[in-house]
Amino acid sequence: MNIVGYKIELVPYSEEWVTKFEREKELLGRTLAPHRHQIEHIGSTAVRDALAKAIIDIAALIDSVQLVPQIVQPLAGLSYQHMGEFGLPGRHFFIKGDPRAYHLHIVDATTDHWQRWIKFRDALRNDAELRKQYERSKADLAGIYHSNHEKYTAAKSSFINAMIEGRRPA
Repeated sequence: MNIVGYKIELVPYSEEWVTKFEREKELLGRTLAPHRHQIEHIGSTAVRDALAKAIIDIAALIDSVQLVPQIVQPLAGLSYQHMGEFGLPGRHFFIKGDPRAYHLHIVDATTDHWQRWIKFRDALRNDAELRKQYERSKADLAGIYHSNHEKYTAAKSSFINAMIEGRRPA
């Protein structure tokens, strides 16, 4: 599925995002119950006072991504569409909503994706200057890639990687 075409719009933080995440976490928790799992709200919608695309990013850590074929159909029952790894080896990506409202990222402990997502989220939550710098970067990139989500996401990677690696992003 090509996700080029919808406009990237950054909006102010909304308490509604927490409610949406909690509701979805409950649904996902029941669906993933047969598999040991952990579910976290990640991305900018998980960071109070951050500008974000109004899409809730959810990470789920399960025993093994080898279990994903067993999970695809139950998630489809919750209106999630499986996109495969979608450019990030070891991660299974699902989308929900039209317009899109949720991104679900399923991983296991064989990659460092989980730790990176949590580290980045927590850094944004705890460092107002870093959060503002990230928002400026996202706003600039949204202006450049206003309707190309894939290029927008790829362009954010250098900022995210620098921060996770302990360097102050440029």
